[in-house]
Amino acid sequence: MGNAADLARKAGALSALIVGVLVATEVAACPAPDQLHVTSLDRAFTQEKFMSGMSKPLKSEGRLLASADEVVWHMTKPFDVKTTITGKGISQSVDGKPAERAGPESTEVGASIAKAMAALMRGQWSELKTMFTVKPSAPVGAEDWQVLLTPLDQRLQSVLGTIVVRGCEDVSLVEITRPDGDRETIVFSESR
Repeated sequence: MGNAADLARKAGALSALIVGVLVATEVAACPAPDQLHVTSLDRAFTQEKFMSGMSKPLKSEGRLLASADEVVWHMTKPFDVKTTITGKGISQSVDGKPAERAGPESTEVGASIAKAMAALMRGQWSELKTMFTVKPSAPVGAEDWQVLLTPLDQRLQSVLGTIVVRGCEDVSLVEITRPDGDRETIVFSESR
């Protein structure tokens, strides 16, 4: 019996040691949204657009690359469309063909969009305060944070509505709710 009691005591001590190591190495809580330090991104995404009159959402997949001065939104499914937004404007390439200018002709508009999208994906909320009301809220779920963006410009509000951004170490989900009730959800994979 002495051996059994000794074994039980050793097993209990080993269990306590393992639990202690696991607790000590547990992942730290998410940093606050204003503590993010993401300089560039390369993330896969899935997107669902919920539109009134349609019973199922439109789904797409692709890859997002974002740096300080360029955003590349490359949808690969169901179609191959690569949209590049820079300070020089917006261009699109369909099915690998040469890129053509798209959207507003103004380079100022392209620069504003690129800057806003890059700031959103990199968690640079102070840069977004020129275009949006930025309101962080209490943690969501386990430890994720959430930030609500509301456009300051009335025209943009009438088209865009509100944006909810969630994440932990970086942005993992973006939900856009439009005034007409349509909405879209974009989920990003882990960082690479």
